[in-house]
Amino acid sequence: RDFGMGKNIMEELVRSSLQEYLACLDKVEDTDNVNMRWPVQIMVANIINEVLFGFRYKYDDCAPLIRYVEDLNKMFEDFAKQKLVFLGMGFPILTKLPWFKWHTFDKHRLHAKMINQYIVDCVNKASEGYNIEDEPNCFVHAYRQKMEKNNEFLDEGNLLTTCADFFLAGQETTTTTLRWAMLILANEQEAQDKLRDELLTVVGRDRLPAMSDQTKMPYARAFVHELQRIANIVGRNVPHVAVRDTEVGGHFVPEGAIVIGDIHYVMAHDPLFENPTEFRPERYLSEDGKTLRKELVDRTVAFSIGKRICAGEGLARVELFLGLLTTVQRYRLTPSPGKRLIMEPKPMTIIMPQEQSIRIERV
Repeated sequence: RDFGMGKNIMEELVRSSLQEYLACLDKVEDTDNVNMRWPVQIMVANIINEVLFGFRYKYDDCAPLIRYVEDLNKMFEDFAKQKLVFLGMGFPILTKLPWFKWHTFDKHRLHAKMINQYIVDCVNKASEGYNIEDEPNCFVHAYRQKMEKNNEFLDEGNLLTTCADFFLAGQETTTTTLRWAMLILANEQEAQDKLRDELLTVVGRDRLPAMSDQTKMPYARAFVHELQRIANIVGRNVPHVAVRDTEVGGHFVPEGAIVIGDIHYVMAHDPLFENPTEFRPERYLSEDGKTLRKELVDRTVAFSIGKRICAGEGLARVELFLGLLTTVQRYRLTPSPGKRLIMEPKPMTIIMPQEQSIRIERV
């Protein structure tokens, strides 16, 4: 919280990163063929990077981040293809077999260890020359101060694990959703025009959008909900464990059972979402066009539900709302000349769009 989570400073971090993102796009020469992946990825990663490690990347000098993301995506792709993992979760005794154990868990653990070297390097960079008597300016500094007080639960291993969890959860999901947003904007010109018209009416062109504008922008809020529903990036939710015997919908769930909430299925097949494969932000608007339909908002569960809801929901909502509107305020997005957008996703643990380019035009 001291470094942006849950405070207004979080919005300022996002807006600052967005200004660098716009500066990057303004320098693009071939505007007919722009791959938005890395501009979006760096914009989002720089926010959580600054909170955790106290530094940002320059758009033309970010090789470590690119290597981390590419290795991470490769792991997601391999994991999605490996069906034995879920068999091992259901029947742990099978992991006693060396071959099975390697292909279900050990191979992925080794891959994860290699990827997490990025986190080790960032923590070391943040720690260089830091005096624990000084005021901390990032999470790593604050954590090291607490470690010096001999807290038995805080050590180097936990610092690395916590940073890895925050960094992964704080950038990959939001980046993927915004990448889908760019393709959807280019593919849905009518929706893009409606979004821009509302934005220019409420905000204009002379300042960046702010979260306080939300109350006057029902279509923009509906657009973000529909984006999260149809992008629906979590193919398989994070596994949880039942802490006691319970019953759900008439089904007995014993203590210790692994439970995986199928967020993806809920948002893709709930009967309240008529024609669920269509991108239609209007579905969230009430008849007055000013308020959102609560029954649909409640069923848009991109961050899960209950006590174990995504801890980064607040930051993600700021990044999505401001990232989307800031892009539309400055640019019109359309398919590259002579090309058709591919809206079918890659089959991965996180459902990502295909690598492709779009056209951006200043408005």
